[in-house]
Amino acid sequence: MLTIALICSVATAFVLYLLISTFTKRRRHAIAAKQLGCRPAPTEYTPDPLGLVNLVKTLRANSKNEVLEYIRGVFDDVSRRRNKTVYSYDTNILGDRVFFTCDPRNIQAVLATQFKDFELGKIRNSAFAPLLGHGIFSADGKQWDHSRALLRPQFSRDQVKDLGLEEKHVQNLLRALPVQADGWTSTTDIQPLIARFTMDSASEFLFGESTNIQLSALSEEAAAKNAEDRAFVEAFEACQDRMAKALLLNEFYYLVLTRKHNEDCRLCHRYIDRFVHKALGRGGTKELVESGKKEKYVFLESLVSETRDPIEIRNQLLSILLAGRDTTASLLSFLFLMLVQHPEIFNRLRSIIVEDFGTFDSPKDLTFANLKACSYLQWCINETLRLFPSVPLNGRRCTRDTSLPFGGGEDGLSPVFLPAGTEIAYLVYVMQRHPDFWGPDADAFRPERWRNHKYGFEYLPFNGGPRICLGQQFALTKAAYVTVRLLQRFDRLDGSSVPKGPVQWALTLTGKPKDGVRLRLHAAAEG
Repeated sequence: MLTIALICSVATAFVLYLLISTFTKRRRHAIAAKQLGCRPAPTEYTPDPLGLVNLVKTLRANSKNEVLEYIRGVFDDVSRRRNKTVYSYDTNILGDRVFFTCDPRNIQAVLATQFKDFELGKIRNSAFAPLLGHGIFSADGKQWDHSRALLRPQFSRDQVKDLGLEEKHVQNLLRALPVQADGWTSTTDIQPLIARFTMDSASEFLFGESTNIQLSALSEEAAAKNAEDRAFVEAFEACQDRMAKALLLNEFYYLVLTRKHNEDCRLCHRYIDRFVHKALGRGGTKELVESGKKEKYVFLESLVSETRDPIEIRNQLLSILLAGRDTTASLLSFLFLMLVQHPEIFNRLRSIIVEDFGTFDSPKDLTFANLKACSYLQWCINETLRLFPSVPLNGRRCTRDTSLPFGGGEDGLSPVFLPAGTEIAYLVYVMQRHPDFWGPDADAFRPERWRNHKYGFEYLPFNGGPRICLGQQFALTKAAYVTVRLLQRFDRLDGSSVPKGPVQWALTLTGKPKDGVRLRLHAAAEG
């Protein structure tokens, strides 16, 4: 009896502690919110106290590749219930508060002006760590500061503007697009071709050696020769898919990080370690290595000159490979999907490219500076990234009690209080398609909108603030170069196999068209 009484006493004391602790915390938050002039944000309708119904709806939408439009619809629903446009709202996921925003002013605060109030957080870092360790995309605080300082010099203008290594990989891409007797290629999904191209190009830039995954896809002999490379690419892509699912599960992220995930991570590590140990064995004293008669920059060689830690080098290489390869592949896939759906834009862009850069067999002036100066090409790229940002939704976690400047009160103009530990989800996709920021045709692909357009945080394809993407010029330059070479080679696109209607996303850590990019291409006549 004494034992039962003791257990009851302890349980009662624990419940009282929780109640008092919760009351004290809420009172402290209320006082802090009042001092900051904060008002409550509107809330998503949540029929149950744990937000399970809304979580199931979100996961179901994600399984149908509709999660971005689903969240966009939640913004619309909250706006209808408030009878005014809402750019931020609160919701409840498994009992925890999550603050959703598509307000560029709030996003600027999170990423820039109040940068130290926010971090990636334990969930993202834990979900990414098995593959990426403590690389730049899975680190906060001093670890992130160190990674940033280590990697920033590797993306100088001189490294980015060297286009020499791209041509070999473009030629391999074209080998997968043979032209038939009538001048057309067969109907082909170019999305996997682009993904293989970007893997080959990024790996050569990073490691000094290409995975040559494009050649592996062309013949059984090449596939057998490059079996290790193919196994790495398959494991790398599988890991990314699981990492994306882990983020959606929030506190239960570990459910998808299975034994198979750990095996794939170890395979990726062994593959990268081979390059790392080879570079360390050379001493790491050279930033340039010989390639025939021409020297080329190799990211790994330069990195080895800065640190001798093989684990850190591997973590940073995998992080940059993930970002650099997938960002460019996403951009090119969506760009060609837009061009095949808008033949008048394709024709204008091709005409400008041939005038500025010549024909495929007689190219001219194909330099970093000239690609940047080709306005219509840059407009098309910008418009693609506006409609289809590579990372359409992202998140942060509050490191301390803080506030964001807008979203509170009936008019949405008051600050919103955010206690330490609150999760923030910022919706780049919703923001970059919002008619209040981009006009009534915000969902339309119209490159001309970039004529004299000055933009701030309402356009955020490469993040912003101190964590802005270091490799954005690398990705943009590669995409521009490939686009020019393909439009020099082909003068018409046939998109009769492309599904009609709005483009559906397949969302992993980045986005890509769910149904691929199935088209035929017509070879241009030389002369």
